[in-house]
Amino acid sequence: MEYRWDDYTLDREGTLLTRQGQQIDVSRKVLDCIGHLLEHRQRVVGYDELMRKVWGHDKITNHQLTQIIVVARRTIGDDGQAQRLIRTMSGLGYRWVGPVCEVTETVAALHVQAPEALSQTGTPTALQTQAPKTPLQTDVDAATPARSRSGKQRLLLAFGAMLMALAAVAWQFQDQRPVAMSTPPTMAAAADPLTHLEERLWRGDADAVRQGLATLPMALVDSADGRILEIRLDVERGRYERAAQKLALQQDRSKAAADTVWQAKLLTLLSVLNAKAGKPGPEVLIPAQQAVVLLESVAQKVPPSVMGEALSARGTGFMFVGQFETAMSDLVHARDILLEDGEKRRATTTRHMLAHVWLRMGRLADALDEFKQIARLSEQLQNPAGEVLARNTATRIQIELLLWDEALANSRRSMKASKKLPDSTHRAYTTRLHSLVLTSTGHLREAASLLEETDAEYQQSSVAAAMYHIASSNAESALANSAAMFIKFDASSNSNLILSSQEGALLLWTIAAQDLVAQGNVKPPPSAAQLDVLRRPESTPGRIARGRWLWSEGMRREAEVELRFAFDESRKMNRLFHMTLAAEPLIGLLLENKNFKAADAVLASLRGINPDRMDRDYRVNVLRLRAALAKGEITEIQDAHRRALVLARERALPIEIHSSQGMMYSYRTAVM
Repeated sequence: MEYRWDDYTLDREGTLLTRQGQQIDVSRKVLDCIGHLLEHRQRVVGYDELMRKVWGHDKITNHQLTQIIVVARRTIGDDGQAQRLIRTMSGLGYRWVGPVCEVTETVAALHVQAPEALSQTGTPTALQTQAPKTPLQTDVDAATPARSRSGKQRLLLAFGAMLMALAAVAWQFQDQRPVAMSTPPTMAAAADPLTHLEERLWRGDADAVRQGLATLPMALVDSADGRILEIRLDVERGRYERAAQKLALQQDRSKAAADTVWQAKLLTLLSVLNAKAGKPGPEVLIPAQQAVVLLESVAQKVPPSVMGEALSARGTGFMFVGQFETAMSDLVHARDILLEDGEKRRATTTRHMLAHVWLRMGRLADALDEFKQIARLSEQLQNPAGEVLARNTATRIQIELLLWDEALANSRRSMKASKKLPDSTHRAYTTRLHSLVLTSTGHLREAASLLEETDAEYQQSSVAAAMYHIASSNAESALANSAAMFIKFDASSNSNLILSSQEGALLLWTIAAQDLVAQGNVKPPPSAAQLDVLRRPESTPGRIARGRWLWSEGMRREAEVELRFAFDESRKMNRLFHMTLAAEPLIGLLLENKNFKAADAVLASLRGINPDRMDRDYRVNVLRLRAALAKGEITEIQDAHRRALVLARERALPIEIHSSQGMMYSYRTAVM
């Protein structure tokens, strides 16, 4: 019995572990540990059981067992934080959770024999290309000499065995749907496994695609579509250099074959690869432009889906170079072509890019509508990966637009869909995003529970964790968390939504620092790297952070200018969440300066964007309360306090009642 996962194969009989065919030197104990977890992956393997299997007895310390697990994970490309393959079940033991393909000796033998059906030049032989015999052909063969007939029979038997193996692979990727077996399989049906593997890749199940390609006959893998799928798999797995090498080889083959459509497909794929690899915009745009030109030269022979994907890639390239109007034109055209051709799956990918163009143009409402449609379509097509991606982006936009009720409902649906994903990384991101929405809507206990389920690294350096600590009045943890997040991000992240960026982390740091001062602590100094960004911010969160920092340094006039600029820019882009983040320190500064009229004007401008939505936002009502307290307007204080109290839920309002006679309040705040 062989077990295959990623690039690894474990032969249990021969106790041999290989990666890409190369033996890995590792101790017998590690092999036994990996093998036992694989054999019993349907359940948790207890500590004592694993000790007995590896050492022959259970008189082993926990440290020794842990060290074996550490080495086993490192050997197979796993680690204690990701736990992608071997997961620690706290208090119980360990369990293999990664996808695995079992290969029996018979199937393994067929897989080894398949390449022998190719000629030395890699060209399919007659054995691979001929169709099964018709009754007439069988009768003709029967008239041939016995010796010749014997050879043909052997070929047909081998061919039949190969097709049976191929049918088994197709069954594996049919989601357990019944397959009619009355009709013998033909080579025309050999394309079906590639179609199913493409579906798997679109659904985000890269491991299933890798395993599927490993079990297909070489004739199918070596076809144009097979090689393109193989390259796309490398791209999805982030193996860009290897993908580029394979793509260059296929480009040479397509040119030698003078196949224009094949060349265009590869140019389109090169554009996608360069985009994924973060190459400069021209390197994304130029290959796609070349693909469209090639296809237009043979327009009558081009499948609509191929032209649609090329236009989609070109539109993405235009987006990368900042030509948004042109990008939108290409992407809309590509979307319409693909939908008309019945290619809903490919159209969904194009719609993702179109929505991102709208985001870059500040058309958040249009982008939100597009992502909602993508999520619904992905759900209908049973594509949880696409649904989760669309819903998560929609949630981030809903946060920007202060649509808290919608964000909460949508992120709950995303959590449900993410349970179907094989990729723990996307599940973890969905969990953190949902916990961020829970924190922002005052459901602190549920948010805390979800954050505890995430990896330690993300507990210590994520927007969700930092905002949770701020909402829970744990300023020290928020400060440490946002400082770690600042280090994790770089300047290229500053265009991200909400605060998932370097300058967003810096803003959270300044908020936590101000909270520390309000609690009577010494003002923490920014690091040299933080100070450098504070002096030259590039994004709205960075400008808000700079405004807070200038205020703390006593430069009030400069701080007001910076905060007003951030407020106005957020208003132009309709980013209501950023508006509230800018309004908080700006109104605080104006109230401190006794400039009540200016504070009222900022508050009126904030609420004037969408009064109904603003009145349902916790931060806005706290700002109303602050302004009313500063002016002593009792009626306004009572109304703002009532609204803020309802929206606070499990958050503690920054309000103190000094007297039981009448209604006397004060707002707890301080400048860094």
